Amino acid sequence: MSVIICTSPPSEFPNEFFPNYNLSVFQKWALKGIVEGDNVLITAHTGSGKTLPAEYAIQHFHQLKKKVIYASPIKALSNQKLYDMRKKYPHISFGLLTGDCKDNPEADVLIMTTEILRNTLFNIQGNTDKHGNNKQSIMPLSFNIDIENDLAAVVFDEVHYINDVDRGSVWEQSILLLPPHVQLIMLSATIDRPDEFASWIAREKQLQAIASNKSVKNMYLVSTNERVVPLTHYMWLAVHNGTINKAAKTPYEKKLEDINSKPIVIADAKGVYNETNFYKVKDILDYNYKNNIYVKRQFVLDSLVRYLNVNNMLPAICFVFSRKHVEQAAKECSFSLFEADSGIPALIDKECKHILMTKLPNYKEYLELPEYLAIVKLLEKGIAIHHAGIMPVLREMIELLFEKGYIKLLFATETFAVGINMPTKTVIFAGLTKFNGQTMRLLYSHEYTQMAGRAGRRGIDTIGHVFHCNNLFELPSSTDYKHMLTGPPQKLTSKFKISFNLALNICTCKHDNILEHFTSKTLLSSDIKNELTHYIKEETVLVEALKHSQICLDLSRTPKAVLLKYKELENALQSTTNSARKKIRMELNALEVEHKFLSKDMKYLEAYMDAEQKIKDNTLTQENNKGYIKSIIDCVENILFDNEFINEAKELSEKGLIASQIQEVHPLMLADTYIETKGFAEFTPIEIAAVFSCFNNINVSDEFKTYIVNDNNSVNDNKVNKIVNFMQKQLDYYYELETKNIINTGSSYDINFDLVSYIIRWCECTNEIECKLVIQDIKGEKHIFLGEFIKAILKINNICSEIEKICEMNGNLSLLEKIKQIPTYTLKYVVTNQSLYI
Repeated sequence: MSVIICTSPPSEFPNEFFPNYNLSVFQKWALKGIVEGDNVLITAHTGSGKTLPAEYAIQHFHQLKKKVIYASPIKALSNQKLYDMRKKYPHISFGLLTGDCKDNPEADVLIMTTEILRNTLFNIQGNTDKHGNNKQSIMPLSFNIDIENDLAAVVFDEVHYINDVDRGSVWEQSILLLPPHVQLIMLSATIDRPDEFASWIAREKQLQAIASNKSVKNMYLVSTNERVVPLTHYMWLAVHNGTINKAAKTPYEKKLEDINSKPIVIADAKGVYNETNFYKVKDILDYNYKNNIYVKRQFVLDSLVRYLNVNNMLPAICFVFSRKHVEQAAKECSFSLFEADSGIPALIDKECKHILMTKLPNYKEYLELPEYLAIVKLLEKGIAIHHAGIMPVLREMIELLFEKGYIKLLFATETFAVGINMPTKTVIFAGLTKFNGQTMRLLYSHEYTQMAGRAGRRGIDTIGHVFHCNNLFELPSSTDYKHMLTGPPQKLTSKFKISFNLALNICTCKHDNILEHFTSKTLLSSDIKNELTHYIKEETVLVEALKHSQICLDLSRTPKAVLLKYKELENALQSTTNSARKKIRMELNALEVEHKFLSKDMKYLEAYMDAEQKIKDNTLTQENNKGYIKSIIDCVENILFDNEFINEAKELSEKGLIASQIQEVHPLMLADTYIETKGFAEFTPIEIAAVFSCFNNINVSDEFKTYIVNDNNSVNDNKVNKIVNFMQKQLDYYYELETKNIINTGSSYDINFDLVSYIIRWCECTNEIECKLVIQDIKGEKHIFLGEFIKAILKINNICSEIEKICEMNGNLSLLEKIKQIPTYTLKYVVTNQSLYI
């Protein structure tokens, strides 16, 4: 096993699928690694062409009649990949598995979210014994591939998601669960010290290969820090002419004229930061502030967009860090971006209808939506919006129109920067700070780079442009600004958590100490070992410092016993009462008089004691690090045992088997709820849907939020209320256990009651008018977007899918029948899992 770091061009490389494409050095190395059957880690900037090796692999393995899995971080990216791949390679069959959608699961190439891959790999392991033989299959699988004989490779798109606090563990688990003969093709943004990440994977895959008597693969580390299309970053200030006139005959008249509505380079195409220009802009902003000069967003964006339009720098994406402000900013654009004689505005409505009607049998329902009409109105000016609150179908329609070149200016939130393949000529930042859950903070360097990297289209543009609307936000310090623009890429560190679900799924394998064995192979374990190495090296330095302090102390002219007595009295002085302090001070003074070198020699004692304490702290840290993973495993397993999810032999109980199949919500809580309700025996499908609605991810502002489940006279509602309160109690119980044991399993403890009554009403709707009324009430009373409501409905259905698998496992046919009815109640009108990409 070795990590092959690829820098200079390879002497030869395969290229039968892209003969006319001018390949970059990193692409040539990636293709070579794929054909030679080795693992490949590609780290490169957005828009540099790192997807090409993945597409090469798909074609290569299709020729060999092997299958490929393409794992992506988000559902929207999965859908778009399916659409792109089917269009590019019609001779290859592609399928999709995202939780919301399942299409052609028998295909040669399966595109899926990483969570589905991980869950299926766990269930495959659960269906085999420790000798690798198939047991009677009890774990349901999302897809059936003969991994041993048919699966050639897995492409991990956006593998830097392993750094994601909430979901990173999924990538780590998937990489470890895949057998060593399966090639890993990993696509990542630029990361700091990628060799450490590559070495971890190479080491663990080598150990797996040796243990299973398979051939060991090399790891090709293929990195590039160069952008194919370089970026120039500009500051942009706009002021009214009246402001310049008021500054007449002062130094600021010329300063304002020189900077007003002109691109001011803050970082050039080589990444060199321009501090002089920073302070020029800061000077004007300080002047504006002192003179109470404020400029509205509409004026600033209008001035910038007119400049871009005149100078052929469109299309552009403008990042705004709020869904509400995305829509406001788009509406504020006061003019059309099309040429006066352009025929596109007249075609927009027709084109939108055509896109919808070719895919959706109920397309007419979309055409009447206020959201659709507002979007078309913007599109007729060449403007569009994109954020998670827009319903998926309309988001996809916008993406397709962008691809066709009908959109000149797109206002979007940060989520647009993740994976969606929509490069542009220019990127605009209306702000540089985002809310982190508690306060506003400046973008991290890698976040900024990911978004700015959308500018500059390979093969189209020679340079990409990035503009900051500096009127619209408080200017950070020059140091912080520079770090954001030119700082190092993110370093991958493990976000692995020993979750209840992981422990339960590992228990299904029934191998001795397998959870401890599995976690010992993780990037987390590797990080801990590296940290231990640091502390061991530090310990050597500390021991030498202690020896030096001991020598100095031994040479001191004040006896050590006197020094210790003096230290004891000093400590006592800090904690004693006023009445005793006088006596202590007298004793201290007496010692100082008797031993004239005491003050100087005390420094030697303090240095010795400080070195001694540092060694103790270092030893304690080493012990804690060594036992860190084991202590968490013990806590998690004790909680599972105490609450009857596993027995003393770490075998799953019936409740444990139920919990092992739950990923969408807290597994222990929902398993408890299943047992408490005897498999929801007395609940109707609509009541079950209402119960599951408590686990939507919608953020309702405090003034409109429901804090207690409504308690009315309806028998059905009382039944729902009672079990929802039970779920809240169980969540509180498990949260307290985690807090008490000082562990973090990564479990979600969120529960909200905002949609319970609306879901009951929604499920009872029988026609379009009733559906519209419920949606209208939700928007008016809860102030949430239609897209968020659709997402909440799909979440309910995803929970139902997990319960459906549980019913199939334990033979609960009564509940299975109810669960299968739920989508018929929830999916109606425009609230569907339809996609224009499928």
